[in-house]
Parts: sequence; structure tokens; C-alpha cells
Amino acid sequence: MKTICAILAVFILTSTCTAAVIYTNGDPLADNGTHYSKSDTVAPSQICADNFILTTPATINSVRWWGAWNFFTPATDDFTVTFYGDKNGRPDPSNVIANRRIGNVVETSTGLNRSGFLLREFQANIAPVSLFDGKNYWISIFESAGTNDSQYFLLRENALGSAATSVDGGVSWGSRPREFSFQLEGSSNAVPEPTTATILSVGSVAFAMLRRRSSTRKTSVAKASS
Repeated sequence: MKTICAILAVFILTSTCTAAVIYTNGDPLADNGTHYSKSDTVAPSQICADNFILTTPATINSVRWWGAWNFFTPATDDFTVTFYGDKNGRPDPSNVIANRRIGNVVETSTGLNRSGFLLREFQANIAPVSLFDGKNYWISIFESAGTNDSQYFLLRENALGSAATSVDGGVSWGSRPREFSFQLEGSSNAVPEPTTATILSVGSVAFAMLRRRSSTRKTSVAKASS
């Protein structure tokens, strides 16, 4: 029986984590405008956040988003990715789940011009963030490498619902039409339902082992009787 349990345990453990795209929020390539994530050393800075709900519990270790540089591209990036809980349909500043300052990121040109700007794809690996399914979370992506009051980083918008904007460092949030495009990548923590073939396979192994054990016991009893 211990061996059977071990077989089942191996099946479960090898099936719980799958590296994958965990969540995708809208088409980043359509020309739907931009969110301004105001990035400067002169307060107040403007931070944009968007909500998401996972369909399975997961550990996020990579974030991908689309956007553009306005006026100039800083020599050194200084991005910060923050995950918030939800309060009344807005990011909850009292419930910051994770705050990841990531500095330089992988930046790739899409070759597309959107709203007068060169659209770029950004990707950053982050320290793992574990999230539950079915809960409303918020993510903000902020670039703070600006050196004057005219520096803006533009987050790519899509045609979905609405997002949130803060102009006081994330203390209070207001609504903004349309959402921005981002993608969360990592490992799903869900235990998948075993397939019929897997159940039959494990069952066959278990039955064979029980039958062999029964046969061994009968042989031992017969020898002891003689």
C-alpha cells in the first residue's frame, strides 16, 4: 500500500507546476491609445493600475507589457511592478501583496507605430509572487527613471473595460477608461484532474501489486503448514 501511495504522490507532484502564460490582458498591437504613466522626479507622479482575476492559483515570476517612450528613452530603466489587493473595485494601498523594483528589462521593438509612438514589448523576471484564483488583484507598472516633469512612459491600451489611475503615489485611485495590455507568466499551482488513462494505469499497477502480495502470502502459509 505504501508503494501505491508513493506512485500516486509522484503523479500529483509532477503534475502540479507547469510553466506557462498564466494571464493575458488584451491585444497590445491594436491602435487604441495609451495610458500615461507619468515618470519624473517632480511630484505628483501618475501611476496606472489594472485588475485581473486568475482562474487557477499560480506563482508569477515574469511580467510582460507593451508601451512606448515619450520624448526620450532613459539610459537606465527603473521599473517597479506592484501587486495590490482589491478594495471596492480599486487597488487597496493597505494591501500591497508584492512590490518588485526591477531596473532594466528586456526591451524589444515591435516595429509598429501606434498613436505616433514606436510600440515596444517589455519583459522582466521578478521574484516569485504567489496568487490565488478567483480573487480580484491589481497590477501597476511604473517607470521612475525620468529626470524632469516632461517624462512620460506610455502603457499600451486595449479596448477592454477600465483601469485605475493614482496621482498621489498610490494612496488614492480614480477610474480611467480602457485597460492596458500585459501578460503574467509563471507556474500554475493547481492539481489537475487525472485522465481516465492515468487512473486505469495506476489502478492496474495497484491491482497487480495487491495480487502479487496475496499470492506471496498464500505461498508462505502453505510452506508453514507443510
